[in-house]
Amino acid sequence: MSNNENPISKQIQDDEISINFGEIWRSLLKYKFLIAITALLFAAFGAVYSLTLNMVYEANVRLVPETSDGGKSSGGGGLGGLSSLANLAGINLGGTSGTDAIQPAMYPNIVQSIPFLQELINAKIYNPKIKKWQLIKDYLKENTANAPLQLFAKEEDLTEQFDKDLKNVVIPSNNGEKIDFINIDKKEAGLLNKLKGYVLVEIEKKTSLISIKCTLPDPIIAANLASLVQGQLTKYIVNYRTEKVRKEMEFLTSRQTEARKRYDQALFTFSNYKDQNRNKFLNVAKTQEKKLQYEVDLAFNLYSTLTSQLIEAQIRVQKETPIFKVLEPAQVPLSRSSPKRSLITIGAMFIGIFVSLIIVFFKSVNLKEFLS
Repeated sequence: MSNNENPISKQIQDDEISINFGEIWRSLLKYKFLIAITALLFAAFGAVYSLTLNMVYEANVRLVPETSDGGKSSGGGGLGGLSSLANLAGINLGGTSGTDAIQPAMYPNIVQSIPFLQELINAKIYNPKIKKWQLIKDYLKENTANAPLQLFAKEEDLTEQFDKDLKNVVIPSNNGEKIDFINIDKKEAGLLNKLKGYVLVEIEKKTSLISIKCTLPDPIIAANLASLVQGQLTKYIVNYRTEKVRKEMEFLTSRQTEARKRYDQALFTFSNYKDQNRNKFLNVAKTQEKKLQYEVDLAFNLYSTLTSQLIEAQIRVQKETPIFKVLEPAQVPLSRSSPKRSLITIGAMFIGIFVSLIIVFFKSVNLKEFLS
C-alpha cells in the first residue's frame, strides 16, 4: 500500500506551510527595541507634522426650506382671508403655485456660482485680529496661517501673486447693448476660488434640510460668514420666486399712476365743460357732454381695473414669498474641527509599527529558502 500512495497527496503534504507562532513571538522580542523606536519616531514625526497644519474652525447653519406642496398649503391657509376679500372685490387670485421655483438640490450650485460669490465677497465681516469690520475680499488677501509651527511656506499674498498677470480686458458696449457674460481678472478669480473653498452647502435628500458649513482659520469669522451665506441665499431664493410678480407689480403701479392722471384730467375737463355750458340746450352741446362723460367713464374703468390687478399682484408677492425656518443658527465654534492632532499622531505611530514589522520580517526570514 505504501508503494501505491497517491503522488499528488504526497506533494500537497510536502508543500504544506506551518506557522510557528512561538518563532514569531521570539522574533518580535528580539527586535522589540527596533519596533518601539520606529513607532516612536513615526509618532514624533506625526506630532510635528500636525503642529504645522493650520487650525480650522467650522460653523454650521441648518435651514428647513418651504417645499412646493408646503408652500401651497401654507400659502392657501395663511392667505385664506385675503383670498376671500379679493373674491368679494372681483379679484381672481388664481394662483401661482411656485412650480418653477429653484429646487433645494440646486442650492449648492447657486452658492458656488460666480455671481453669488461676487456679491458675497463685498460683504463686511468682523475681524477680531484687527478688531474692526472689513470686506471679505480684504480679509482673503491677508495671510491667515495660524499653525503653531510654520515650518513650510506661508500662504501667499494674493495681492502680490497676480501682479504680473494680465488684467481683465475692458470691452466697450455695442450700441448700448448689455454685455451678458462675466469678465474678471485672475486676481479676482483667485479670491473667489479661495472663498469658494471656505463655503459648503449640503442638502439632505430625505428631509431637504439645508446645511451651510463655513470652515475658516478664525471661529468668529467662520460664524459670521455662515450667517452671511444664509442671509444671501434666502434673499436670492425669495427674489427668484417673486421676481416675475414684482416686475408685474411695478408695471401695474406705473400704469395705475398714468390711469389716475388720465381720469383726473377727463373728470376736470368734463366738469369744466358742464360749468361753461350750463344753460345751453343745443344738441351739439349735449353730444359733446356725452362724449366727455364717456371719456370719464372709460378712464375710471381703466383706473379701477388696474387698481384691482395691482392689489392682486401685491397679494401674490406675499403668497409667493418662501419661508425658511432656521433650525440651527450660526454660532461661534468652541473647538477646532481640524487638524485632529491626536489621531494624526496615533495614525503615524501605527504606520511606524507596520513598517518596523516589515523590517523584522525581512530580517527574520531567509529569502532564499522562502522563495525556493
